Amino acid sequence: MAKNTPKYIIVHHTGGVNSNPLADTSHHTLESIKHWHVKGRGWQDVGYHYVIEKNGDVRKGRAEDMHGAHAKGYNKKSIGICLAGNFDLTLPTEAQVASLKGELNRLVEKYQIPVENVIPHRTVANKTCYGMNLPENWAQNLVSEPEFSLKDVETSDLIKELLSRLSTS
Repeated sequence: MAKNTPKYIIVHHTGGVNSNPLADTSHHTLESIKHWHVKGRGWQDVGYHYVIEKNGDVRKGRAEDMHGAHAKGYNKKSIGICLAGNFDLTLPTEAQVASLKGELNRLVEKYQIPVENVIPHRTVANKTCYGMNLPENWAQNLVSEPEFSLKDVETSDLIKELLSRLSTS
């Protein structure tokens, strides 16, 4: 694996499953995701650098200096963080939000990554990831606004984003 020089942080959710895109996957753990990536896909390791489980535990996947396997075209220049859950269906837990906020701030500072380069997976892939219930700038707001939380996500913003996505499909 090549060395990773991160210029982006790409945030993911575990999402649904092939048989049910709206399945609840909040029970997923680093181990279950790694099992799927290694046994199911034949990869060497889990694709993400970090997985944040439902209870807020931050679990280390790939080393930060190794390229990921989470965002085609961006794996060599990004760090991938995946939250357990399907945010097309629900929202992350407050514990997950607090953990993500901490990790994002640490990584932005450590690697001098511009806040605008903290992006959802859907920015670089034809997916809904990190979930349709979260607006495009949600992760950026966790970095740039010290007191930002899920309570600041207005339903009207979500509806506008969903309508925008539907009109471009």
